[in-house]
Amino acid sequence: MMRVTGGPGRLMSFLGSCVLILIVISGLACQKKAPTADTNTVKPEPSAPEPAAVEPLIDKTVVTVNGQAITELELSKRVALAMKQASSRLASLPPQYAEQVKKQARQQVLENLVVERLLDEQVVAAGIKITDADILAEMTKTGAQQQPPVTLEQFKTTIEAQGGNFEDVKKDFGRGMGYMKLMETKWGDTVKIGDEEAKQYYDTHPNDFAIPEQVRASHILILTQPKDPNADPNQVKAAAKEKIEKLYKQVKDGEDFAAIAKENSDCPSAANGGDLGLNPRGGWVKPFEDAAFALKVGDVSDIVETQFGYHIIKVTDRKDAGTTPFEEAKPALIDGLSKEKRQTAVRQYVQSLREKAKIVYAEGEGPAAIAPAPKPVAPSQPAPSPAATTAPATQPATTPAPEPNAAKQ
Repeated sequence: MMRVTGGPGRLMSFLGSCVLILIVISGLACQKKAPTADTNTVKPEPSAPEPAAVEPLIDKTVVTVNGQAITELELSKRVALAMKQASSRLASLPPQYAEQVKKQARQQVLENLVVERLLDEQVVAAGIKITDADILAEMTKTGAQQQPPVTLEQFKTTIEAQGGNFEDVKKDFGRGMGYMKLMETKWGDTVKIGDEEAKQYYDTHPNDFAIPEQVRASHILILTQPKDPNADPNQVKAAAKEKIEKLYKQVKDGEDFAAIAKENSDCPSAANGGDLGLNPRGGWVKPFEDAAFALKVGDVSDIVETQFGYHIIKVTDRKDAGTTPFEEAKPALIDGLSKEKRQTAVRQYVQSLREKAKIVYAEGEGPAAIAPAPKPVAPSQPAPSPAATTAPATQPATTPAPEPNAAKQ
């Protein structure tokens, strides 16, 4: 499935409404273990003759599913697309991680193809037919529902600009529509969640709907970390202290807090007058959090020091702890529970098809055991490092950067 990013990322939702089953397939494949080695990658010796260089062009059967062949060319095409889509992420990984990810991607794509064959058989057996006109109409309809709307031509242009093939994407979309119709014939409304089931979940999972106490704060930050590696850190800190004290006097004298923050703060939130948005406890580093939650709305803190620098904090709003009312939570709750129920049914159905099917892998292929790729430190949970504290990093407007939230992680 083509993946687009940035502004065109809305188009993934555009596709997603009709390819739920394809997503479930990917989830199933992720549960499989990849082979220990990529047996189709041959590294010729320096003296290898010319034919060895063109050997990968020779097609071969990788697996048969109830007698239907999946070939190396078909598999390689899908893998190449997956690698192209993931190229930016792979480039940031150490070589050993990237290589392992590539091997696992090949196995995942192969398992996707196996399940596609199984479901395609069932679509044909059910007499389901999806025409080209059906596909274009559904894509147009779904695109029109996006905010802002996405036209079919915009979608096509984005796909082709990224080196994709619109006809291939359209084919996948149509396949997803066929799978959805297949599931409708099997389960109908039985996989939908009603109000009664939703209310039962709501009543038995109160913590899921608890709203913690939240504070909305703005701040002025003056960094104490030297931007110049050759600078004297003590002098930098002393200069920062002198500057924050002058700014603090301006604030206490009644000057506009947001204007001072916009002109002087070293945090990206300066563009918003220092506004960090609403945050619960645990959202900021402790010294910052303690000061913010101790203030009343409209109050300004004393100068607060964190590992990032000196802050002046102003609380602009406060929300007491509470619980999201059922009627407010109901739409998202019903949608989420219905998706979960549907996906469980699909997984069980696909597993039953696999168990009854005759699947024959070529030598060296199939879900052979392999240790999963080592996991680098997750970007969303960075370990504290000097780089994280020397300069502000761009973060959402609701979190201070580089300070409270960054250091909390």
